[in-house]
Amino acid sequence: MIDVLHLAGRLPSPIRRSIRCILGGGAHQAHWTQVLWAWHFARGTKRLDRVAASLGHLVARTVGDVQGKTCMEFGSGHLLSEPLVLWLAGARRVVAVDYNRIMYPTFARRAFLAADCETLRHSLSSIAPAELFDDRLRRLHALPHWTLDHLAELGIDYRAPLDFSKAPPFSKEFDFIHSAAVLEHLPGQSVPAILASLQAAMRPGALALHSIHLEDHRDFRRDPFAFLAADTDWRPSASDSRGNRLRASDWVRAFSQAGAAAVDVLWEVVRDEAPLPGVLDAAFADYAEQDLRTGGVLLAVRAT
Repeated sequence: MIDVLHLAGRLPSPIRRSIRCILGGGAHQAHWTQVLWAWHFARGTKRLDRVAASLGHLVARTVGDVQGKTCMEFGSGHLLSEPLVLWLAGARRVVAVDYNRIMYPTFARRAFLAADCETLRHSLSSIAPAELFDDRLRRLHALPHWTLDHLAELGIDYRAPLDFSKAPPFSKEFDFIHSAAVLEHLPGQSVPAILASLQAAMRPGALALHSIHLEDHRDFRRDPFAFLAADTDWRPSASDSRGNRLRASDWVRAFSQAGAAAVDVLWEVVRDEAPLPGVLDAAFADYAEQDLRTGGVLLAVRAT
């Protein structure tokens, strides 16, 4: 099995996606092919030291620290890398939620064991006291089995499948919410209800940070705005695999309408070098060019 995963992991990303589609695996739906992505991420971008380098800096810059706080990772994916980093940084409780159950504890453990502990410690040094970090690091190394029950005993809860478009599953429980490249996969018609549920989950004054990838996922390197064309083959059913087409201004407006006290753009990536479609879909006729060209945005959303 490991040999098969090694072989699949060396394939270019578009080929891996094509193979998954042929085998019946969708973008984020529960399917046995998700194990290929879990293995791939555990040894790559989701290694804990690599996640901590960016998330630790982000926490330090925005909320200062998460010590003693209750945190949510919205759309935790194949591994628990972000929840584990938040817990190592001192969070009292971290709840990892997802629409589909695609998390693999075995590979979450590998993402932890593959990390360089000194790099991990350095990345979190500005938000976690050394004694606290070292104690929690020892507790993870001593964990006999990486089961959901054992992780829950530490304060890391995994909740999936969980649908935020239904009745809000939480009420004023969280001090901090984080998501990375998740919101762009939501069905457009479900966005208002899901954002309202996220706002309902936050304590007064709590902060949420949402990093949103706004490009066409089919080929975001060479043709990131193809799905904005008048003759696009994009359909709402492709939101999970290609993105829902909502622009940065749409997200700011949607969070404001969901009851956020404040929505701030912390950074944005504008793809001036990338081609826009010659003829835009009529839905985007009144959008500013910079809004159309924005390929990624980080929003800070404050609860009332």
